[in-house]
Amino acid sequence: MPLYEFYCSTCRKKIEELCGAGTESIRCPSCGEDAGKVFSTFRTGKGANGGGTASSGCGG
Repeated sequence: MPLYEFYCSTCRKKIEELCGAGTESIRCPSCGEDAGKVFSTFRTGKGANGGGTASSGCGG
């Protein structure tokens, strides 16, 4: 199962959750309100200085 990020606008927390691709929202573990799925990005490091670029993970 993939790891997705969710954001709770009530308590302003970012949550990471293992869930199916069709899951659009989860219950926030902090406040109990709905947290919606957000798009996430990640950086890849190159060499010792970490000079990578943001990537969506698709392509090269």
